[in-house]
Amino acid sequence: MASHGLCDDPATLARIREAEVHRLMGLMIPQPENEEVFRTLTCFAHLVLLAEDLLFDGSTSAGGFGAIIEQAGKVMRVMESPGYRASGADDPYTLALVDVMNRLRKASSPGRVGRLTHEMRRCFAGAVRGISALHGPDPLTEDQYLSIRLDDVAGHLTIVLIEMCGSEPLPDDTWQSPPVLACLESAGMVGALDNDLFSYRKESVHDLNLINVLQATRGLSVQQAVDETMKVRDRVMRLFLGLREELLVGAPAPLRYLLEQLGQALRGHVEWGLTAPRHTGASAENEAAARPVGSLTGCWADQPSSDDPDPLPCPSVSWWWDQIGQASGRALTQQQ
Repeated sequence: MASHGLCDDPATLARIREAEVHRLMGLMIPQPENEEVFRTLTCFAHLVLLAEDLLFDGSTSAGGFGAIIEQAGKVMRVMESPGYRASGADDPYTLALVDVMNRLRKASSPGRVGRLTHEMRRCFAGAVRGISALHGPDPLTEDQYLSIRLDDVAGHLTIVLIEMCGSEPLPDDTWQSPPVLACLESAGMVGALDNDLFSYRKESVHDLNLINVLQATRGLSVQQAVDETMKVRDRVMRLFLGLREELLVGAPAPLRYLLEQLGQALRGHVEWGLTAPRHTGASAENEAAARPVGSLTGCWADQPSSDDPDPLPCPSVSWWWDQIGQASGRALTQQQ
């Protein structure tokens, strides 16, 4: 990124340092089977967070909503074009993205790169929908919020990043298996709700957040909404763990790798969120001097805040619970 001038702007360089994406990726994917892909995806993850900050960070850009859509479209066209020809007219972000995508195409398969592109488009679509909802006349329902958040927080995209670091690709039929899809989406939702909790101090005024939604829909206080968000999070986490346990029985190697790494990813994401200057509000320099890397500012609970096994009353996600008892890694192995 520095070689393309992306770090020349002090504000952009500060964003990159405070995000600590290199640490996030190491925490989430501690056992990459393809080191070259892992390193390239770390650069890609930096660019994803920069896009979120510069395009979708809770307010419209100087050019308005239309300019946001245009910039997102340009990013997507670069990602989906194997022969994109960069020119002197392109900005540093575009040049860095072209470089990263060229490296990924050399190190990974066309199918995997295509899935990455698809999930980036889903992420942008969710972000656009989220901005529209923020400026809409009606408050969001809880179901609407969860369906938006599943996309705009890049949960699907993160899962693809993890899968791409494995040595074997996950077959398309396995990706689309309802139990697998429910398991992966529930993991993404846990990450989304964790983000809602640890980023609330930084983004509470303007950002889409379940805490804000619960205050509006149920008339809760901030603390009550925080507690309820944690309960929703723990109910989804309970579901993810149950589905994962079922799918791991006899799972084919690519699925086993993804499911095992997802457990690491959720834990690593929480540690990053509690300590990265991006969320704590501390500068990268002061934060590095004030604490050892990896220390936590929160604490771990001895038990979930809710042991309710019933589905959430939200059609967008309630079908996940129907997959309990239907998941079988061994059956997926036999199908292959």
